[in-house]
Amino acid sequence: MDARDADAQDMNPHDNEPSRLAALLRYEILDTPDEHDFDDFTQLAAYICETPIALISLVDDRRQWFKSRVGLDVSETPREIAFCAHTIQGDGIFEVDDARQDARFADNPLVTAGPAIRFYAGAPLTSPDGHNLGTLCVIDRVPRTLRPEQREALSRLARQVIRLFEERLLTKRFAEQAALQHAILDSATSAVLVTQTDGTVARLNPAAERLLGYPAETLRGRPFTTLFAAADLQRRAGALTRESLRPIAADFSTLTAPLARSGSDVREWQLRHRDGHLVPVLLTLSPILDGEQRLRGYLAIAYDLTLQAQLQLRLQQIAAQVPGMLFQFHWRKGTAGAFPYASEGIEQIFGLRPEQIADDLRPIFAVVHPDDRQRVLATIREAAGSVTPWHFEHRVLHPTRGQRWIEARATPLPQSDGSVLWHGLVTDITERKAQQAELDKQQEMNRRLLEALSEGVIACDAQGNLTLFNDLARQWHGRDAAPVPPEQWASVYRLYQPDEQTPLAPDQVPLFRALHGERVRNMELAVLAGSTPRHVLVSADPLFAPDGSQIGAVAVLHDITERKRIERMRREFVATVSHELRTPVTSIAGSLGLISSGVMGEIPAHLQELLDIAYQNSQRLSELVNDLLDMDKLNAGQMRFEFRVQALQPLLEQALRSNAGYAQRYKVSYRLSNPADALVRVDALRLQQVLSNLLSNAAKYSPPGQEVELSSIRSDETVRVSVRDRGPGVAEAFRDRIFQKFAQADSSDTRQRGGTGLGLAISKELVERMGGRIGFDSTPGQGACFWFELPLADRVKETK
Repeated sequence: MDARDADAQDMNPHDNEPSRLAALLRYEILDTPDEHDFDDFTQLAAYICETPIALISLVDDRRQWFKSRVGLDVSETPREIAFCAHTIQGDGIFEVDDARQDARFADNPLVTAGPAIRFYAGAPLTSPDGHNLGTLCVIDRVPRTLRPEQREALSRLARQVIRLFEERLLTKRFAEQAALQHAILDSATSAVLVTQTDGTVARLNPAAERLLGYPAETLRGRPFTTLFAAADLQRRAGALTRESLRPIAADFSTLTAPLARSGSDVREWQLRHRDGHLVPVLLTLSPILDGEQRLRGYLAIAYDLTLQAQLQLRLQQIAAQVPGMLFQFHWRKGTAGAFPYASEGIEQIFGLRPEQIADDLRPIFAVVHPDDRQRVLATIREAAGSVTPWHFEHRVLHPTRGQRWIEARATPLPQSDGSVLWHGLVTDITERKAQQAELDKQQEMNRRLLEALSEGVIACDAQGNLTLFNDLARQWHGRDAAPVPPEQWASVYRLYQPDEQTPLAPDQVPLFRALHGERVRNMELAVLAGSTPRHVLVSADPLFAPDGSQIGAVAVLHDITERKRIERMRREFVATVSHELRTPVTSIAGSLGLISSGVMGEIPAHLQELLDIAYQNSQRLSELVNDLLDMDKLNAGQMRFEFRVQALQPLLEQALRSNAGYAQRYKVSYRLSNPADALVRVDALRLQQVLSNLLSNAAKYSPPGQEVELSSIRSDETVRVSVRDRGPGVAEAFRDRIFQKFAQADSSDTRQRGGTGLGLAISKELVERMGGRIGFDSTPGQGACFWFELPLADRVKETK
């Protein structure tokens, strides 16, 4: 079928869409990892059809998901724009020669944008029960038409893909069945022994060890008949000889001869315990046949008759603790079957009593949801006919609890008369269903939230496998999460230091550090995956399970590229303007100073005040320009520091002398209190600049007549220098930005007290460049104490 047969395609969902979706979910293949077996088919389809793109696409209720893909990076697309959604509505190949000329697809985003589809051909993946689960499709970016032999090959490959689905599901079910059989064997309360075809013991379960007193390794490899009394074997062999009219030896043949008539044999025997006493058992012996009905061994189940009453009581006690209904279901061909045993849990599951279903199944089917009855009956008949384990989930209408979801499991045990005894468990899974629905809803919400975030989000599991790249993270890195070892994350995703030149070391990648238990906050790095470098701030944290074990790590990336660009422009502008202003401002200030001092002659009184104001403002402007230039040098890393080890006290005394005139201007005094005997390794000029900023601020904000105290205190490794004033203190709202550039507590501060708003920011940079730190303590209305700490010179020498 091709696009020209428009009437043969109908985009309205089929009436059996719920059944189709159920059939798709049954294969348990959605959102599974890539598998080479499926990749072979897409590679072969692309090769045969000579197209750059080939997909195995599965269509659920909202998307088409690609189990295998060649030539395409995305893993899914919305169903409403999917070509494959058209293919699954028909029975044959759906072909579009030129999508741009087809009215149905001309405006489709997959045609107008990536991957720019022009040609499409898809063969439906039809399950054995007739449901189209998806497609095997080929795609080209140029118009074209498949040759007949290519169409035939595509159809054949699609059928092979469905066979692979079936084999994959069957393999999984076989593995589950094998695990269940092993679990049942090991947990069975009856003694179970498995023999080779010659009757030697191959395996026995813990119950058999307890029944016979032998460890498994002692019995393994020994003839099963060594557990029987010789007289019992002779007696049974004689009886069989008389019945069959042919000689039966008193060996393993005595046990297997009856199997030719009934398929299994149930008989009471006495088995010899390790300590010599005989244990009466009800022994069931059955052949073990493979899929081709070849004999592989025998299964012997021994039931200790001496413990029958205790086991019955124990069973009742255990059943009372099981959250659900334990049952035995006896089925004979041509009959409806009956329940020889049902635990008291039947009341919670079906609202019935055990005796109500002893010989009649109608009460149970009466409470099965009407929409589920036929499927329940069909699965029971199928399992009974094939004598395979039965597992089904369905709804019941409990008489008092309303609609409930239940899960039923049962394992068959063929009987000697051709009937089958099923042992099973029914549990209420209503809460689990609700939790699963809520989990599915939450997962969908989380997915949509991650895609809506303005930050990139990346996550990995505990083994370092990348598990999540949201949309922004994929855009910024130019690729999705890939199977890349953590040691190669930096190189594969092109992560660099902020200078855009130095590659980021593998152990410095924030996600790598978080994977190793570290918390990372606002680490700047550059991503050079695209044509333009992108600067991001990254915070990363380890992820922990409720039990405290680490299950992975997550990193959140915030784009600061634009902010970095603006900061760079601002720095360049400030530096340019500052350099251009410095010379004329210095000249103006010098000229005004000379005129004001009377060097040029006597100045009239009415002009003196104006000249003083002009001179003071020119000085303030000169300070601003100098501060801006200092800030620019610090940002650019061009400020030179001449470090020398020297005594701290003389430096403090010099600062007081240098700033004495400033204190007089504001009518305050400075006092040096308890100077510490300490050596520090600093640049004396830069330290004086810090002290001048702190002392001048303290003078400006102290009331006239007050005293500003300068002190120092030595500790084991550092010395703290403090400047304490008696001013109004630092306002609460201003504390977080007090060390920022151009910060002022109030817009009127500059006019009232002067200052550029850069002094504290410069002081912070200078102190940190000299290996120290700066801070303050303040109570509103009670003054402020600004301090900085420097490492002691001997400590610096030790850790240099």
